[in-house]
Amino acid sequence: MSADEDILQLPHISLKSRTLLPEESGIYYVVDEKSIIWYIGKAKNLRTRWTGDSHHRLDQLQKQRKKLFTIYYELLPESLLDIIEQERIEQYSPQLNGTKVKAKKLDSTEKLLRETLFSIAPYSFVLGVESPRKEDLKFIEYSIYRQNNWRVRKAILPLSVIHICLNLSELGYNGNSEMRFLRRIFRKRSNYYNNWEFAYTYKGKPIYELAVRRLLVNGLVIEVYGIDREALQYIQGYDLTQVANVEVRAVDEASLAILKNKCLLGIGGISLAKDNQDDLYERLSRKAIERIYPYKQDLVKLLFNEEIDFSKKQVLPTNTTTVRDSNTGMLVRLANLANKKQYLVALLTERGIDLNRYEVNKYLECIPKDDNYIDSSRDKRMMIFVKPFFCDLKEPIGKTDVKSGVFPISNSIYGAKGRTTQGSQHKIYKEVYLQTTVDRVFWLLLEAYLSDFAKVKLNEEEGYIEKVYVSPRRFITPATVTVTLNGKWKADIPFGSKDNMSYKTSVETIASLLQASGIPKLKFSFTVESIRT
Repeated sequence: MSADEDILQLPHISLKSRTLLPEESGIYYVVDEKSIIWYIGKAKNLRTRWTGDSHHRLDQLQKQRKKLFTIYYELLPESLLDIIEQERIEQYSPQLNGTKVKAKKLDSTEKLLRETLFSIAPYSFVLGVESPRKEDLKFIEYSIYRQNNWRVRKAILPLSVIHICLNLSELGYNGNSEMRFLRRIFRKRSNYYNNWEFAYTYKGKPIYELAVRRLLVNGLVIEVYGIDREALQYIQGYDLTQVANVEVRAVDEASLAILKNKCLLGIGGISLAKDNQDDLYERLSRKAIERIYPYKQDLVKLLFNEEIDFSKKQVLPTNTTTVRDSNTGMLVRLANLANKKQYLVALLTERGIDLNRYEVNKYLECIPKDDNYIDSSRDKRMMIFVKPFFCDLKEPIGKTDVKSGVFPISNSIYGAKGRTTQGSQHKIYKEVYLQTTVDRVFWLLLEAYLSDFAKVKLNEEEGYIEKVYVSPRRFITPATVTVTLNGKWKADIPFGSKDNMSYKTSVETIASLLQASGIPKLKFSFTVESIRT
């Protein structure tokens, strides 16, 4: 049944932004973009009920990829929840209430480890194994003092650590296809109990993509990272061994002894020491590799021994650099980029748009001419500012709980009047925006239709937050309109609220403007504002 005005006038939030629900009791209604009610439920704490993946219907809802779900809610005392919930279910007959919940099958972390090892075995080796770090109080002290807390997190302290190095030389690493290969291997997969994680992140993101990866499995820690070419020269030989019943190489004992004497183990992996004993980080990194001892036997005891599907094994592409355009002789991707830039120049010129605006000409004039061309992200993208739909950035997001010691994160606000923080007693900015980036060429082309929903410059009364954290690892990502030109080239353009206009109304307004733009072969779709890790 469709939602009526009684529901549609209730406070609401998108399913993807469910962590912004209030921490109060009430009845909730899950409604799609056509106002059809999918589910009605009750909760003593609305936010807790929908935290993470805890809700038993979340998987069913997320599989409806073409649907845009919104959670409407009415706040009620706990004593009325049972009665009101039953009345609402009988009144509206939601789609999912009363149907069975399909159990979500999860594969073991052990299986994920074995699949990963099968893919990287030709390009990696076991460096060694490390005793539980809780046994080395000095190492813990150094790590905390040097703000290397990732080394001594509570979950890994009592566990032995198996160290695996990616030999980037054997991988043929030079970026592009090899990096995509590694991303596919270590990508997050929802059908596993646990996933590979970056050991160290800064503001929710890794410093760079080859930083230490970590997996907790069967009472052990697996850490995977790179090794510099200079350090590889000290490896004299390997022994054949196994990890989780997968055959891999391990550096021999003599080679490990040399590496421990000559190298450091930092966040980026193995590198040569600089012999600067006064540098605390170098002393810590030297201590980290000194703790490793030879790997002699398979330490991962199989608990499930699930069958591995080798058809899904990730394989490093071998011929990506040989695919060339028949007309220009350049790599296909560079030939496509040249065509894209030429098309955009013609389109902007035809519509009478000044190519010098936002220095778009600087980017478009750099046309690929040979295989050495590098597309500059700095020239390609520019800053813009948007206002989120579901929160006011002048205040921290969340609820202060003095008893439990839980406080909302107060993000830094910047602007012409200097730095302040959310919730400051002396508010110096009347409006606060979220800083984000956009493809400068697409923005120039579509600015006339989107300028009410994003700003390029802020005035003295307006401030911005670089990234809005709602928890130590979760942050807001703005809504975007994905635009496709000529059936080939895409760009995501962030947008936000205008004069407190709702997300739904904003989407309808932008869609109407783009449809009337007269831009040939223009297609677009929308992605709602969400909370991500």
